Amino acid sequence: MATKRSVLLALTDAHHGFFKGVARYAREHRWHVVADMIYTAKIPAGWRGDGIISFIGDRDDLADFILASGLPTVEISMVRNEIELPRVEGDSNVIGRLAAEHFLERNFHHFAWAPFLDDVINAERYRGFANRLASAGFTCQLLPAASSRHGNPGTCDWAARRKQLMRELKRLPKPLAVFCYNDCVAADIIDACDDAGLLVPEAVAVMGVDNDTILCECVRVPLSSICHDLEGMAYQAAALLDRLMSGRKPPAQIVRVPPTGLVTRRSTDIIAIDNLQVARALRYIKDQHANHLLGVSSVVAATNLSRRPLEIAFRQELKRTINEEIVRVRMEKAKHLLSTTNMKVVDIAAVTGFTQPSHLFRTFRKLVGFSPKTYRKKQAASRSR
Repeated sequence: MATKRSVLLALTDAHHGFFKGVARYAREHRWHVVADMIYTAKIPAGWRGDGIISFIGDRDDLADFILASGLPTVEISMVRNEIELPRVEGDSNVIGRLAAEHFLERNFHHFAWAPFLDDVINAERYRGFANRLASAGFTCQLLPAASSRHGNPGTCDWAARRKQLMRELKRLPKPLAVFCYNDCVAADIIDACDDAGLLVPEAVAVMGVDNDTILCECVRVPLSSICHDLEGMAYQAAALLDRLMSGRKPPAQIVRVPPTGLVTRRSTDIIAIDNLQVARALRYIKDQHANHLLGVSSVVAATNLSRRPLEIAFRQELKRTINEEIVRVRMEKAKHLLSTTNMKVVDIAAVTGFTQPSHLFRTFRKLVGFSPKTYRKKQAASRSR
């Protein structure tokens, strides 16, 4: 029988996804988890166990306690990267790149980054975003950080920051795509846009990170968000701690956990278009995508242009054809239904405008690389990790 481990969760400044990941590993390996700090935020002086999973954040006293304990410890963050501890972290470069590609696909030409703090993780996520934009020939503006690790840690001048944020949002060219460090920052950006009289997503599209469904769906405009795998990070941290407690050496590199995808909600559900006729065509495609008779001719009929000028305008604005846009919209809807419902694939094909299930299968294999059923299994596996 395996030895029962006693592990301290020193996660006083972290997302609930971390708790779920550690709890899942603990159930599987019969750990005793000491979770007092989750509720009290107080360091358990005199506690002795087998290991620690931490998120130190700004707690210098917690850092001192961990280092003095001499116990195997895994930190779930790069925030305090000056402290030498084995670490598990999300892949912020991939997260930033995913956000950029989402906005580029929607034809945005003006971009901004909204950080939470002036720390290494924010900087890394920004680089992933800005580098992908640069590869497409675009630049990225910087909005003021929501907070700072410098100055008085107990207070912030919220009113002054809000005025500065509103000035910047009004000043920047529109339509503007704003990528935010997390859902908390994104919700604040949406609220600032509301105060500034800027429509979301028509004038400012907003993207968060973490896909905290409670937060994403309670804001005035439901928030699109990248699925940062916080639960997976914590599970990997627990697995690494288990190895360390067994006497194995820590890895030379930070363990990186990639995001599991992106959920599109209304805050980015728009194509940034200057051409009115192309905008009308896009709205018609979105409204009629479930109609299996939808085709290029019917899209043309919904505008004031003939076929050839509309096709040229479409390519100029979106760098894709009218038919490619029809397929893209149908595929996004099919992916959403595969990820969020138990509908049969044959029924999904019917309600997303594919004339036959075989057409959906062929399109999926061509564009995604595997079948709709495999896609559903992969999405379910990522959620259950």
